[in-house]
Parts: sequence; C-alpha cells; structure tokens
Amino acid sequence: MPSNLYDIINFHDYPITDLESRHCDKILRDCHNQLEDKGLCLLPNFVQDNFINEMLAEVKILQKKAFYTEHWRSPYGEVCTREQNFSNTTRASMSSIAFDLLGDNSKLRTLYESDFFTEFLRKVLKTKTFFKCADRMISCIITICRESDELGWHYDPNDGVVSLLLQKSLKGGNFEFAPNVRMKNDKMSEREMSILNNENDDVITPIQNPGTLSIFNGTNSLHRVSQVKSKVERIMILLSYSNKQNYIFAPQTRKRFFGRSN
Repeated sequence: MPSNLYDIINFHDYPITDLESRHCDKILRDCHNQLEDKGLCLLPNFVQDNFINEMLAEVKILQKKAFYTEHWRSPYGEVCTREQNFSNTTRASMSSIAFDLLGDNSKLRTLYESDFFTEFLRKVLKTKTFFKCADRMISCIITICRESDELGWHYDPNDGVVSLLLQKSLKGGNFEFAPNVRMKNDKMSEREMSILNNENDDVITPIQNPGTLSIFNGTNSLHRVSQVKSKVERIMILLSYSNKQNYIFAPQTRKRFFGRSN
C-alpha cells in the first residue's frame, strides 16, 4: 500500500491499489450497476476521517483567498443575464479555492495526483482514455456554498464528474438530479421545464455524508445543489479529468470562477 495514500483513502473498504482482487472487482461491478441504473455512483466513507478534518482545517486557512462568483446560465451552460429568458435561467453562486493555492504537501494534491486513484476512476467509468487535467487552477478545486448560495439546474459539459463531500449544510445544500432527461436537440422539453419549476416527481435526492465520493454522469441528467439555508457551509471537492492528455480549461472559464486567468 502506498504510504502517501494510507492516511487518505479508506483502504479497508476500497483497496484501489489491487484492482484485480475479488474485493475490488466487486466494488467496480457495484459502481457499474449504480451508474447504469441512475447515472450516479456513491462510495460512502471513501476517505479517512483524519483526511476530512485536515482538509477542513486547510479550507479555514485558505477561505480568505476563495473567489466568489454569482452568475446566471441556461441549463446547457450558456452564461447570460438574469433577464435573458428568465424562465430557463438558473443561478450559480459559490466561492472556490483554486488548485494552485493548495500547499505542496496538501493531502488533496496527493490524492488528485495519485495514478492509483486515477486508474480506479477510469475503471469505474469504463473508458479507455482518462487523464488528470494539467490546469494549475481548475484541475482540482474546493467549492464553498454559504448561506443563500446554490448551483441551479444544469447539465455538465462532460460525463464522469467526480466530487468528494467534506461538509454538509445543516439545511438545504442538497444534491438533486433527474436522470436521463436531456433532449438531443437541446430544446427544453415539458419534462425539463417541470423540473426547473419544481413541479416534477422524478427528482432524486441521494443521501450524501462527508467522506462520500460521487461519480456522476451529468451530461444527460439535469441536476443542482439546492440553496443553502444555514450558517454551516456546504464544502465540496471537485476533481476534473479529460479524455485528452494535458487538458487546460479556457481562460474565460478560469476568469469566471477565479477572477484571474493565470
């Protein structure tokens, strides 16, 4: 077992360095079943409690450098003003800590840069090409949703979104999704509109506790983080990957989420 991962990953439940073992084979089959059934795979207690505590302490130090952004967008990702097509527009509001602000010895950096972890995720997603991003800012970020913050209904531009919950809000801040509702022509259907208007019973709210690793196919499933309604923030790690080596996000994406492009 790699010593640099020993204090991060719960190897007792997730022996990801031995992907050919019966135990890990069972985990992978369960992940595949979850993704095929709902498009969402949840791995509770994936990391050690000490890792969560250390990361929350690191967030406390770095939160003054977190960049706050609030913008409106369509569910398909087009950024717009609040007045543009208001019935189809959703609000995104959060603070983010960029990857380049993490210390060289940060355990989050160790986790993201681990080839064992990347290969495990590749196996979960059953893809041939799966690489860590080379973006010094967005490859792996920490998001903070404070009271009244939210991530409105949207689709992701890529499948295989990976996140790790560090802290739950006491009220609100729930991850909610409606699987497989996207239309091929990217025109809003009545079903999608009913979800945006909170009038649809197809929405799923999975139970997620701190330490839960989530792997989500967000391209075809409309999803959101509901508005946080308590003083306790929702703190989440977002890990980005690509099917291309050395992938770097566009400068405008960096500017939107961090107020700087380098």
